[in-house]
Amino acid sequence: MTDQQQAINAVGQLSRPVPPRSGRAEWLYRWLEGETPDAALLEQYGFQAGQYYAVVLYRPALPPDHNLSPAISGAQFATLLHTEAHRRGINGPVFAYGDQAVLFHPVEDPQQTTRLKRKTEEIRKQLSARLNNADVHCGVGRPASGMDALRHSFREAEQALRLSDELQMQARATFFGNSSLFTLLRALKSPEELERFCMTWLTDLIAYDARQHSELLETLRAYFANNGNTALTAKELRIHRNTLAYRLNRIAEIARLDLEDADVRLNLHLALKAYEVLTAPNTVSL
Repeated sequence: MTDQQQAINAVGQLSRPVPPRSGRAEWLYRWLEGETPDAALLEQYGFQAGQYYAVVLYRPALPPDHNLSPAISGAQFATLLHTEAHRRGINGPVFAYGDQAVLFHPVEDPQQTTRLKRKTEEIRKQLSARLNNADVHCGVGRPASGMDALRHSFREAEQALRLSDELQMQARATFFGNSSLFTLLRALKSPEELERFCMTWLTDLIAYDARQHSELLETLRAYFANNGNTALTAKELRIHRNTLAYRLNRIAEIARLDLEDADVRLNLHLALKAYEVLTAPNTVSL
């Protein structure tokens, strides 16, 4: 038996009972088609009136030899997701959704999503580890209150998940903001102009990384993803803050740019997003 098989089989042998909200729920499909769920049913599944939730969709990627290994079912995957969310004090409802699992992640303040992003990525990484380091895609919708607004959040999460798959971004969660931006960038009628913009800002850094086998682009991406918070960026990259400071200084020196300038940061951030679109395997769809 392979490690992958053992990991999957272990899911079905969890000794603790699965809470009712972890299984497949037919109401979910009817709700997505426009039906308004009964308030008592929502309360039974753990929804709280007036609470903001962000819809988070997780999907395990099949291994290359999936015809030889048993695939994990949506119900099994939802059980794993429920366990990992509960361990982190996240008590939002969890359901199977086809071969995916959906978490309605409670959000205390919809204008502050730092904790949501951090917990989502922690769960995604742990799910991957529990499945023998199989890739796990993740899409996150905008925080919303009320089932009508949450339906829109669900669609945003689905769009983000599709984009994660298309751009092979399973190494991290894809949020609704990234999804909208990537969709806009891909819709441009002139890929050449997009590439020209990207290279204007990143050429020197790309060349330096290739020549020195360094990770300046990844450092810059993490820095922007953490809103310029050096402590969180260093933690994500698993480097000392002094090392991060050195890398940021090298980025400024090599690109001959002032990272304190808001317009420079905006253009660099957009250029990084454009670079991900341009280097995706299906760039021809631009």
